[in-house]
Amino acid sequence: MNLEPINNTCFFNTLYIQFVEDIGRNEYFYYDLKYPVIHNVKNGYFQVNENILNYLNNTIRSDVYTFKDGIFEEEQQINTENSNGSQKKENYQVYSDYAITFNKNQAISIILNLYAYEGNTSLKYNDLYSYNIDLLSGNQLLLKDIFRPGVNYLKLVSDFINYQISQNPEAFYPDTVVDIPKDQAFYLTDKGIVIYFALDEIAPQEAGIPKFVLEFTNFESYVNPRFYCNVKNMNFNRSRANRHQPPYRMYF
Repeated sequence: MNLEPINNTCFFNTLYIQFVEDIGRNEYFYYDLKYPVIHNVKNGYFQVNENILNYLNNTIRSDVYTFKDGIFEEEQQINTENSNGSQKKENYQVYSDYAITFNKNQAISIILNLYAYEGNTSLKYNDLYSYNIDLLSGNQLLLKDIFRPGVNYLKLVSDFINYQISQNPEAFYPDTVVDIPKDQAFYLTDKGIVIYFALDEIAPQEAGIPKFVLEFTNFESYVNPRFYCNVKNMNFNRSRANRHQPPYRMYF
């Protein structure tokens, strides 16, 4: 199936994003988990296959609780070992939060931040997950999908990030040079493509999660128009939506 953009027009996806929060505690363990559950909106201009939404929702929920359960097991192990009174028992706190960073043209980008503290202030884990989904097919969007066919996107992105690192080398490990893989982690925003790295991967842990933004305005000629949405090309015409016409022609 090929997608041909029509006048580079952008439409909001008609989806309902349900906010879920789960809070719990015991003597040495506390968690506050926030994550989304995504639903179709009745009479929306297009309906996402329910199997696609169910898979996405289940994946996000599984990632949240797998992280929480792993930290809980660690807390149980550490405090059981400290039960003889030789060492102080430790408190653990687990948190998750999320953002819908892109939700247009039958594509969605979601980020999920998972982090945990040992003691009162010591940040022990800080993970960022991204979910970039083509809502027409249910497939995960890869970095290559965000660029036009034929673009050497790996070199383009690598060169951009290495240049950014060279402008502020003291913020990264010495002699850091990146070579972007095909499965590089990223997410979409209206501003551009955000490339990110794991904690302690290219910079010291205290620097946080390194992120680099390829702004669409600077890379427009390389980017698939489907993902370049801004206030100038957003369409708010309800009559177009009511005809149930997607803003992409679909060829099978």
